[in-house]
Amino acid sequence: MTRERSAPVTAAVLLSGAAFGAAAVFLGAGVVAGSWPRGWAALVCALVLVALGVTGLVAGRRNRTTPQDTGPAPAKNDTGAARGRSSALVAGVVWLLALAAAGTWGVVGADDDDDEDRASDRPAATASPSPSAAKASVVWSVPAAAAQQDEGVGAWALGDTVAQGRIDGLFAYGSADGAVRWSIPAPTREALCGMSQDTEQGVGLVAHGRHEKPCSTLLAVRTSDGKVLWRTTFTGEGLLTRGLAVGGGTAVTSEDGVVRARSSETGVQRWQRVLARGCAVRAVDADATRTLVVEQCGRSARLVALDTRTGAQRWLRELPVESHAVATVVSVSPVVLGVHEDDKRGTRAFLGFDDHGTPTVTIPLSGPEGQLSAPGNVGDGRTSRIVVRDGLLVTLAERDRLVPSKVVAYSLKDGRKAWEYGSEQQAAALGAGPDGHVALLEDYRGPRVVLLDPATGRPGRVIEPEHRNDRLSIHPDLVAAPDGRYVVLNHIVMHGEPSVFALR
Repeated sequence: MTRERSAPVTAAVLLSGAAFGAAAVFLGAGVVAGSWPRGWAALVCALVLVALGVTGLVAGRRNRTTPQDTGPAPAKNDTGAARGRSSALVAGVVWLLALAAAGTWGVVGADDDDDEDRASDRPAATASPSPSAAKASVVWSVPAAAAQQDEGVGAWALGDTVAQGRIDGLFAYGSADGAVRWSIPAPTREALCGMSQDTEQGVGLVAHGRHEKPCSTLLAVRTSDGKVLWRTTFTGEGLLTRGLAVGGGTAVTSEDGVVRARSSETGVQRWQRVLARGCAVRAVDADATRTLVVEQCGRSARLVALDTRTGAQRWLRELPVESHAVATVVSVSPVVLGVHEDDKRGTRAFLGFDDHGTPTVTIPLSGPEGQLSAPGNVGDGRTSRIVVRDGLLVTLAERDRLVPSKVVAYSLKDGRKAWEYGSEQQAAALGAGPDGHVALLEDYRGPRVVLLDPATGRPGRVIEPEHRNDRLSIHPDLVAAPDGRYVVLNHIVMHGEPSVFALR
């Protein structure tokens, strides 16, 4: 007797065939693209395949147990009918699980796919905020040493040592263990009021001053042992606190209306530039070959490039300024300034120049990305260290919150945004990693460091302590140290945060 499939069985077989074909296409496309299904997608595929198998089993058993109308009706087989009903029930349950998993994947898994797509975008896209975390810990910590709300001056990365400028002096800690290597306490009734942004040839500059008095004492410090190589005292207007620089073996300062260069080892004067009447220095910085000076005369301002060794003027460029302004030298090479006019419709931007002083880019401090962070008193955003490398300017930005929430990189060729990285919590500080990465300090339920690819902003390694007893203040700084350590310096202590601690 020839048996034929009933209509329900035929429908089940056709549905199974269609689902099998869809699953095969999905898996095949994934293999060709070089990616197997993962997470919810893998669960959906597994449940669909199981459902197909059970459905096929039900169809086969129904073929064997379902009578046809071509002959006399046989006697009922209760055992076969019960087995068919059980198999059908199992098939129905498995198909319901597959549909539920597919629906959940459609709601939840799409977000994961979006994150993966963002992480793989080219520059000018938003990088994924879900990097891979590695086991890490706080390897050492220095308790709060300053009084509440006392503000530090800066920090130097010195290889296996990191120096912190506090109101009560300059203190150097071993980056491996946090032990004090050397210190230069501030004199009685004097406070540290300025320090060079970095050091060169093992020498850095710091300055002291009395309460409500000018910053009047300059010291050159040998960073290997903390020895004071020389010191000098000024009268009158004193030192420009953000005008201390070391370029090669030359110390450059702005003092009492004069830009003066000395030997960083002996303090002997090498050259000076006397400002014209009615002019003031807004910013100074130097490297071994070039010294940059921002001068303002009345309502106009200009950028002057000098030879660091001789003081000879290389070029002068008028700046787009028509009101009182503050300025900072973000980078000496390439030349990048931060300028902030009092005029709300005036220049408030990062300005780039080539080696001959020709303007190259203007990056507004406020725009679609929000308020950009800048050093010193420039801008309305958070004061922060800026990373300039590989033709990019990388800074923090705050838009919808009162704190920075992302990292943004701009091209120094055309001023366009190259990439951005959205922090999951607060983006607290930036630093330059020794391997070329941009290091981001995040306040993510405690401190953690995320290493970003400088070309794309894509996150890589994460240094995230399991036990986060040490906290960040409102003005932290981040310094890279050897052996994968990162040192965090809290420049303002608000609620007993540690002065310094290290992550690894």
